[in-house]
Order: sequence, then structure tokens, then C-alpha cells
Amino acid sequence: MPASARLIERSGDLKRDLLEFAKGPEFRGAVKQPIEKRFGKVFAGNEAEVGNFLDEFVLQHRLPDGRTVVERFVDAHPELPDDERQMLLGWRDVVEGIFEVQRRAGEALIVDNLIDELSYRVRSNMGPQVWSRTPPCSFLIARLVPVEDEWLVSGYIYTLPASARPEVYKAAVEASSKSPRAVFRNPVKLEQAWKVQREEREQFIAFFGSDEVVLRGSELAERMQAFRHYQAREVRDADGRTVADRARAAYGAMPAEPDLKMPDDVTRAETVGLIYDEVEGLHFLSDFGLVRETFANPNLLVDRRHSEAVTGYLRDDTVSPFVLRRLAQRDPERASRVFQRLLRQRGFSWERDGEALLRSYKPEQCERSPLPSITPISPKLALDSIAGPTMEKMAPGPTRPGRNDPCPCGSGKKYKRCCGR
Repeated sequence: MPASARLIERSGDLKRDLLEFAKGPEFRGAVKQPIEKRFGKVFAGNEAEVGNFLDEFVLQHRLPDGRTVVERFVDAHPELPDDERQMLLGWRDVVEGIFEVQRRAGEALIVDNLIDELSYRVRSNMGPQVWSRTPPCSFLIARLVPVEDEWLVSGYIYTLPASARPEVYKAAVEASSKSPRAVFRNPVKLEQAWKVQREEREQFIAFFGSDEVVLRGSELAERMQAFRHYQAREVRDADGRTVADRARAAYGAMPAEPDLKMPDDVTRAETVGLIYDEVEGLHFLSDFGLVRETFANPNLLVDRRHSEAVTGYLRDDTVSPFVLRRLAQRDPERASRVFQRLLRQRGFSWERDGEALLRSYKPEQCERSPLPSITPISPKLALDSIAGPTMEKMAPGPTRPGRNDPCPCGSGKKYKRCCGR
């Protein structure tokens, strides 16, 4: 159902008032750190970058009290009608995406998000004339916010022509990997990811013999390369086909297996732990051998290497809380002794105090809802990746439509006149 024309028109005035409100003295301190994080201590940003930063700050940035600027704005204006208040608070639900234009629908633009694979009906408070630069098969990089049953452009729009498809698809793959939460707005993608993660965990256990393995850092890359080869060339589905077989049938090609480059701090570590948790997914943990030994024998804390390794796991916010939970749950009494000595708290009990300890050191991770560690990408992005320069040909077969075939975007044009230009 189309959004109210009055709300669309009113959104521009409200946005200007909101940005003016954010310039108030109460927010000067709050904006300083985010600005330095985005632009550095020496400010250098163009108009579009600054505009999108401010848009993110007023709609999404959490202030010290846990609220956003837009929530403060709504509280400060009790005279606003209910529909305007609801619209403003709805703007906290921002969709950042790379969108492929499908068609015009009156004053709206129908676009598909390459990241979450959902369709959006988009409006602009500047009027439908802004869509003159966005023909079918072109691309938008934009921020959207909800307005009733439609979506509204928020911040600056970057437009790209259909001819930029390879670069846009590559950017969408990278964005999906960096921002899995954006992918999982789509519940179908979320369920697919959980399923794939469960399957990969079973493959990991079949290959390594356990869901927890300790290796030397120097052998990690080679062992993981062998595991990826096993997944692609040896694991078979219910029909007896491997990943390589399915890729060959679907695309006529299989991407070459990339050389896995592990971080130097991991490969240089004496031991590396590989844990494939059912919920948390696959984790690589430097010095895991030392930490695991300590939980098995708390007396090892007299050794500096062991005590520093356990302290590092507790303080390092890149180490998920589940790792310490996993080690402690094997023997809660020994875990209590570990933390009694480490924290110099004789009365510490893991069963009573463990969760509070983790929340004090890793508050964000403890509050965050777990997501799959695997991010599925759409078939057309996968196809474009397979058909790229790293392709390993396995059998003849078309990877793209013929130039005189109908364009798969649905425009009704021939491929050579549309996306194939």
C-alpha cells in the first residue's frame, strides 16, 4: 500500500529539524568520537560522506544513555502527531544496501537489494524526478528508512550504470561478508545460513575427528586448505554429487581454490585452537593449547605464559565468551580455582560468578544475539564470482545469457541492449 503523500512530504521538514536538533550543545561531546573514528583526527570527507555520517549518527548511534538522537528528538516534541512520531522512531530501522533497479511504479522505484535479496518499494521526498538517473538495471548505493509500507531514501544516493555490474557485484559480495546482519534481515537467508553451518560443522568433525582441534600455527593454513578441498571435492550430497559437481552442472565452471592467508599472529602462534561450535561457528584461537592446559591443571598458572594466555582470553574482546564457558563447563570446580588465582579472589565460584565475570569483561558480546558464522550469497552473485578471472574451467557451458537472449533482469530488452552492454 503506498505511503501517505503527506508523510512523504513532511519527512523532509522533519529530517531538517532532526539534524538541526543534533547540532545542540548536548550532543557535541557525543559526536566527537564517532567523527574521529570515521574520518580520523584530520578531517577529510566530501559532502556525501559527511551527509551519510550525520544520517547514521542521528538515527543509529547509541548515546551514553542507550538512546538515539532521533529518540531524544521525539521526546522533546510531544506535539508531533502520532503518525509522524511512529515514522521518526521507525527510522532507527535503517537498511544500508546495494540495490539493483527493476522498474518504476508510479512515484516509487522498485529495487532489489543485492545483499539481503529482498525487494523494496522506494520513495524520495525530493519527488519522483530523482529517478530519472536510475533506469532499469542500474544500481543504487543508498540508505533506506521505512515510511508506512514503503521505504524512503535517507542520506545521499550513489548511482552506477548497468555497465558497472562486475564491480557492483564484487562490492556486494564484500559487503555481505563484512555485514552479515544486513544479509540476515531476510529470514530465509538466516535459516539457510544456520542449515549450511550445521552441515559444515558435521564435515569439520568428519575431517578433523572432533569439533575442537589444536594445531601448530605453522601447519594451520595447510590443514585448512586440505579441509576446503575435502568439502569441495569429496563431500557428497544425497544425490552423490560434490560441490564441484553441482557447480559444473549449474555454471559450467568451478572457482579455483584460493590460497588461504591466515593472520600472522595466528600462524606464528605455538598452538592454534580450531573450535567449530554448533551456534558460534568456526573460531581460530591463538595459544589455545596453553589455555586448555591451564583449565585442566590450574597449578600451571604459576607459569607466566599460561597465566598471560588465560588473562588475554578474558580481556580480548575478539575472543567469544563461549570459549571460556566451554572450557569451564568441563570441570566447574577447576575453573573456579583458575579464576580464584587469576583474579586473587578466594571465594570465586564459576557456577555462581562466571556469567557476571564474562559480562563485565565482554558486555557487548554477551548481549549480542548469535548469528551464523557463514553468510550465504545469492546465486547471481555466486555466478558472477565464478565467471570472474579466477575461474577454473571444468566443462563447456554458458555462464551468461546469449547477447540476443532476453535480459534476465526482466526489463524485456535483449541482453546485449541491457545488462550485457
